Amino acid sequence: MAPQKMRPTRYAHFEGHTDICYTEDGRYIVTCGSDGEVRVFEGLDDDDFKTHLVAECASAVVSTGTRILVGTDNNLVQAITLEEGTSDGIIIRFTAPPTHLAVSKDGDCVVGGASDMTIRIHGPAEYKDRVLTGHKAPILSVALDPKGEYLASSSCDGTVKIWQLGTTSIISASWNLLPATNSFSASSTLCRMAWLPSGATVCVPVGSAVNLYSRDDWQLMYQLTDEAVTETLSIVTASPCGKFLAASSTKGDIVVWDVATRGTVIVEKHPKALNISGLKWNPSGKSEIAFVDINGQFGTVENVVEVDYRPKVGKENGISAAPFPPLTSEDYQDDGATNQTEDEDEDEYSIAKIKSQLGFADDEAGTFLGVTGGLHDEDSRSSATQPTTTTSAAPPPQTLKLPEPQRPFQPGMSPEHLIDRYMVWNNVGIVRQYNTPDSKVNEDDGSIEVEFHDTSVHHALHFGNPSLFTMAALSSQALILASEAREEVPSKLSVHHFAAWGGGGSNKEWHLDLTPGEEAVSVAAGAGFVALATDRHTLRLFSSAGVQREVLCAAGKVVCIAAHQDLLMVVCHSGMGVSGEQSMSIQVLRVGGKGGKGRHPLPFPSPLPLSPRSYLAWAGFTDEGTPLTIDSTGIVRMMHYKYGYTWTIVLDSKIHTRGKSDHYFLIGASERQSNVRCILCKGSRFPPVLPKPHVSILNMKIPVCQGETEKGELEEECMRSSLLLQTLTKSSATNQSISSFSSAEDEEEAKHKIERSVKEAMIKLFALACRGDLDARALDVCQLMPSHHTVGLAIKYAAKLRKLHLAEKLGEVAAAKMKEEEMERERELEEEDMYRYNPWDRQARGNGIENEDEESVQQEEDMEEQLEEEEEERERQRRQDNPLLMAAARKRGENNTFTTSLLLSPATKNPFRRSNTPTTNTKKGIDVIDRFRKSQKKSESSPVLRPVVRKPQNKQQQLLSNKCKASQEEGTSTTQTPPESSTHATGKENQLSGQSITTSTEHNNTQMTVEPEPPTTTTAKKPSALLLWLRDHREEVLKRYPGGDSGEESDLVATAAMMFKDVDASVKQKYKNLAAGITPTNTEESDKKRKLEDEDKDSPDHKKKSQNIVKASGLSKLSSFKFNKASQD
Repeated sequence: MAPQKMRPTRYAHFEGHTDICYTEDGRYIVTCGSDGEVRVFEGLDDDDFKTHLVAECASAVVSTGTRILVGTDNNLVQAITLEEGTSDGIIIRFTAPPTHLAVSKDGDCVVGGASDMTIRIHGPAEYKDRVLTGHKAPILSVALDPKGEYLASSSCDGTVKIWQLGTTSIISASWNLLPATNSFSASSTLCRMAWLPSGATVCVPVGSAVNLYSRDDWQLMYQLTDEAVTETLSIVTASPCGKFLAASSTKGDIVVWDVATRGTVIVEKHPKALNISGLKWNPSGKSEIAFVDINGQFGTVENVVEVDYRPKVGKENGISAAPFPPLTSEDYQDDGATNQTEDEDEDEYSIAKIKSQLGFADDEAGTFLGVTGGLHDEDSRSSATQPTTTTSAAPPPQTLKLPEPQRPFQPGMSPEHLIDRYMVWNNVGIVRQYNTPDSKVNEDDGSIEVEFHDTSVHHALHFGNPSLFTMAALSSQALILASEAREEVPSKLSVHHFAAWGGGGSNKEWHLDLTPGEEAVSVAAGAGFVALATDRHTLRLFSSAGVQREVLCAAGKVVCIAAHQDLLMVVCHSGMGVSGEQSMSIQVLRVGGKGGKGRHPLPFPSPLPLSPRSYLAWAGFTDEGTPLTIDSTGIVRMMHYKYGYTWTIVLDSKIHTRGKSDHYFLIGASERQSNVRCILCKGSRFPPVLPKPHVSILNMKIPVCQGETEKGELEEECMRSSLLLQTLTKSSATNQSISSFSSAEDEEEAKHKIERSVKEAMIKLFALACRGDLDARALDVCQLMPSHHTVGLAIKYAAKLRKLHLAEKLGEVAAAKMKEEEMERERELEEEDMYRYNPWDRQARGNGIENEDEESVQQEEDMEEQLEEEEEERERQRRQDNPLLMAAARKRGENNTFTTSLLLSPATKNPFRRSNTPTTNTKKGIDVIDRFRKSQKKSESSPVLRPVVRKPQNKQQQLLSNKCKASQEEGTSTTQTPPESSTHATGKENQLSGQSITTSTEHNNTQMTVEPEPPTTTTAKKPSALLLWLRDHREEVLKRYPGGDSGEESDLVATAAMMFKDVDASVKQKYKNLAAGITPTNTEESDKKRKLEDEDKDSPDHKKKSQNIVKASGLSKLSSFKFNKASQD
């Protein structure tokens, strides 16, 4: 057997007097304390214990059957249910708080002592309680005789009395054994007495010994003492077998004696030497003792004796017993068969009879049919034949125990059975409910109080609760209350609409009774709507003013609902979980508004993840509108939009608690601030109403592996920032505003800030991998970078470190990202044509993309400077810490301040320091980025024709100007500004011609300027490829959409966009070329011309022609100069 062990104590209640007891089966341990709570533990390690608030203070507790009897400071002995903690009536009323309780084994007799110096005996058949008077001070303890004849009591007056239960005045014995005091709290001993199970002896703790008195003559038989215990013994309890006695002292000593030998079995010391206020032996026969101290701590002592005194199977009093109860003559009678017991041997057993005895049924052929209901039927058990000797019954067959589905709840609430509780606590305010023990009987006793965090939303409210509302939801627009159905009273819904106007104050409230047989289970308040879930798997939607909008069917039994702006979350049971786990699903719907992209974030039920063997504790939304949950193990999860609406863990709140029984009560969360708002509940799952608890802020932290290292911290920052970036991107894509941002500019600024933080973390991860010579990891980091601009910084860093092979690999990654970005841009433009029906809006979108690229480049330059400074500081610190480098510097006569340029070799120099000298050998990886940027700027830059100021002309200049005009009029009849496409092609020629003309005229002092005439017509926008295709296939489009001619043009374009999307790629490219002004003929001619030019470049004729052109250009300049000089003369 394992050695005796006192387990470490754990928190149970507030500091003060605490009491303890076991349930009849020994499965649960029940405690009560000065905080007014009753807690039910399934062992010392139970973190999922039940808590029932009964009063402001509870001083005594005892268990009977499925009920718990509690003595409270309301001068009552109140009964509550074990599982739910609901009130089950008032047993005894005193004129002062009760101090101790005792109950008989059958539960028919309840005895209580109180500070009013009286003892009251309550019987179920009696009209009123019997009162025992005789003590002259508050009662310390009471103990019932197991035979039901006597009652032992102790008092602060120092006496111990034995009463006869049949009378109210006869005292069989009285001893003056204790020190006298005038109050229960001032007494130096509790004098908790105990009877041995046989009833032959009563045990009284006196001083440092336990006195044992015999029954009937009440003479002192002997005392039990131990040399190790010198303090006053206060409590005595007997083992279920009656062979051992346990006692505790005021200094935390626990001693166990063997009653027969009067020897000490064990002596254990409290780890803090505190006064033990409660001590009980496990009634199931398990060798375990539970205790509580005056600090509210709860502990156990295990393996007290060598054996557990439980009923054993197969042996009693040293006589072997049969494994099954002996069979009677009736058991040998078979239907339709003769009695053959006379011919059978007495030592034989009938297998058929044994199987029938255990409830296993066979047919006539002996085939097993299954388990009958005899073992589970009370009538069959009562009619079974009783054994001739005392043996234990065979254990019932094991059956599969299915998990119990979680009951519906309201997020942000505390349990309904508490007298004072929170109906809801969220980001808007707090709704409290105040009840009395008789509030369910007297409806006028309860009240509801509403407190707003921001008083500008609404002033505080306080009103009665005659309808017994138990559910509440609060928003900045309305307060929703709902009640459960009671007997003939239907379930009710009440809404206080804060934003109502007109018609006086009465129109701010509206009420509604649900249909008969339908009961509300959860409510939610959103922006302009009210949601109500019922036990019929129905979801009812109302407007804030009371208009019934929708009646929807839930996917299963509703667990809870929550709302945020126009979003509604519905959590339902999706089936029976396995291995005791819950199986739930979640939907996120968008209520109201027009259709379009992203109407419902999660329209179909999706599995809701929970920790093993846990339940849902809270469900709702973050301030930015992302679904968020927390389960009973303290794991906070948030929806991950990137991976198909899965979930990710953003916080483990249990790592921030000290004790196992401490929990956090969630209120809300903010992705922008990356934190969670919650309340620390010590030893409980729900915060107390009074005093008002403080709100704690916990930073979100994704549980990555090796999170304490630099690499783990950077990886966690990347993942957490990416979650918020996905939320902002999704909101902008669906044109949904986020309430946590004051304006769109604020949201855009936050988005750029988050993007910058992600890029910085990625670059630092890349640098960390490069410094560790982990090139493969560095490549993986670059593949995760958000854009090719960030990869460009990584390429520069790799090139500075002389990692040329890595730079080449990164160049390939950058090229792939460029291609992906181009394809994404084209896809967005096509989608824009489909949804916006505006083909001329592409240029504006392209300009916006260009601006975004410029902003990205600017951000990366700033980031490069910041990382350069960090790298310089790191290198400087490294050299200061290196004694060899310091000695070398002193030898050379250098200063103590080492710079990177003096001490670093080219291989270790700071990669982010810019050099003023141009480099001739460009790396391959960098060249990819540079070529792309140059080509992109060249293709995206649009030519600009600036107006030229006219200057005075002389006669000859006027003549030249007229000749130019005449030649232009011969070439074209009308002067028009070229379209936007041709401007891009000829803009460079116009600029060159203008420059040459201006230069030639400025060379002379005549200031002659030749410029084109101002445009006479407006610039026509070039049609898109979609419109060109529609022009050629208009009849086909009209066949699919017959009403296109009579309807709007946008509808026809929309239909054409859908058809154009399905045509061949070659046809699309053809019309794209036509829209860009490129025809097949021009393309072929230009290709032939370019080919001929390439072939003739190296020919002698080509060189000769080029020399002639140079000479001709020189002669023309000389002739022009001569002409100008002659004109001046």
